[in-house]
Amino acid sequence: MPGFTTHYILGVKAYNDLAPGRLKFIIAKYRWLYQLGVQGPDMFFYNVPTVRHKDYRNIGSYMHEAHSNDFFANALDEIGRIGSRQKTEQALSYIAGFMTHYIGDYICHPFVYGRIRHNPAAPSNYTHGLHAKLENDIDAIFLKKYKKKKPSEFNQAATICLNGFETQFISDFLSKIINITFYPLSYKNNFQVTPGIIHRSISAMRFGCKTLADPTGKKKYGIAKLENIFLKSPIAAHKIVVDYVEDYRQSLNLDHEVWINPWDKSLASTQSFPELFNLSLKKCHDIFYILNEDIKNIDEIKNHDFHKLLKELGNYSYHSGLELK
Repeated sequence: MPGFTTHYILGVKAYNDLAPGRLKFIIAKYRWLYQLGVQGPDMFFYNVPTVRHKDYRNIGSYMHEAHSNDFFANALDEIGRIGSRQKTEQALSYIAGFMTHYIGDYICHPFVYGRIRHNPAAPSNYTHGLHAKLENDIDAIFLKKYKKKKPSEFNQAATICLNGFETQFISDFLSKIINITFYPLSYKNNFQVTPGIIHRSISAMRFGCKTLADPTGKKKYGIAKLENIFLKSPIAAHKIVVDYVEDYRQSLNLDHEVWINPWDKSLASTQSFPELFNLSLKKCHDIFYILNEDIKNIDEIKNHDFHKLLKELGNYSYHSGLELK
């Protein structure tokens, strides 16, 4: 899935399409937690100490590639044990947002990787830069289409304004779910995600959103010039968010050129990004319908069987869109 802004737009549209009911009420009540959830595991990519790891301790990367369904199953199980109605609703709002991120990624990410001709066996700085550039282009196009704004007019950080109590709660809740799902203690693993790591990742994401904004384009030009001295192709410069898009038809594949899933070359498609975005939105609608039915009697949530919801979510890689083994 493209970047921060497109995930935000998908989350907002999924919420707006919700029929009046308990889930819509809960999301409206805890909007900031929902919008944090909409960014999924991406917040860990802003936290430099976690990104430096090249193995399973790179939290954001590992969460994109493993145990997708287990994460939601464990989250729903923990929600059933919370007890406090307020915290139950807060957790539901967050996890509903997280579901939109997962859906957007596994449906749309193969498009991004396919269009830049990513090679999973030999990833390069060049394709990493292309990935960031394509994501930023799609962000700019969709922001103009749905919000009538340029990136320089949209404050990404302002979409995540948790208060101290919400930040503390979600830091405790999420660290527990991540450790249960991805980092159970054993003789092979003593790595744990602490509430502090979650807290710092949220802060780092808000700071990163402000840092990457570049209304004039001067920041992008300066960084690219510096990178060209040391690198064959710019990386960080492509992450800078600017207002202009070189070729919107190419970015969205509006001419329906063939692209191939890099992880399974038998999967070829001519779908455009808007088509995939609409598929994501429809899937969010289906998931939210089931979730809304599941939480109608929220006081009995601890005894509820979420089998239907978990089956509908599936167990896919956020990157390849393929089913995880």
